[in-house]
Amino acid sequence: MPGYKGHLAGGVIAFGMLFFVLVAIVVIKKPSMLTAVEWLLFALAGSLFPDIDIKSKGQKYFYYGVFLFFIVLAVRQRFEMLCCFSFIIITPMLTRHRGIFHSPRFVITIPLILWIFVSISMPRIMYQLFFDMLFFIVGALSHLWLDFGARQMIRRSLTRKKTRW
Repeated sequence: MPGYKGHLAGGVIAFGMLFFVLVAIVVIKKPSMLTAVEWLLFALAGSLFPDIDIKSKGQKYFYYGVFLFFIVLAVRQRFEMLCCFSFIIITPMLTRHRGIFHSPRFVITIPLILWIFVSISMPRIMYQLFFDMLFFIVGALSHLWLDFGARQMIRRSLTRKKTRW
């Protein structure tokens, strides 16, 4: 069970592996330095994300990001979206540690759903957001792997254990 520094290191490794796969094997156009830094930040955010249900660095950075996101929504006068997201962000406070936020299905499904909703409202950045979401998911999976190991992480994703909210 590594601390936040261990999870950040896992996020860097996960970023490097996915970056290599995308550039060397999938052969996407080599991204700019700014895009690579953006992807690294999303992988690092993902590597801290599962611990937002406890007082942690991940929770602290998550709520800083949410605050900035709310400012953007308010400036763009997207008050419906702001209202919906405000109800969603209280969920970490209502769950137990290593509950739903430590489920591989959750850390894959929620970013996908958010990507779909944001892509519908801002289709011009859909492609860019896809890769951001992909690096976030890989970072979050690295967190779960460091906490549980590969065998237990796969077992948790296959069992339908009821999670108490």
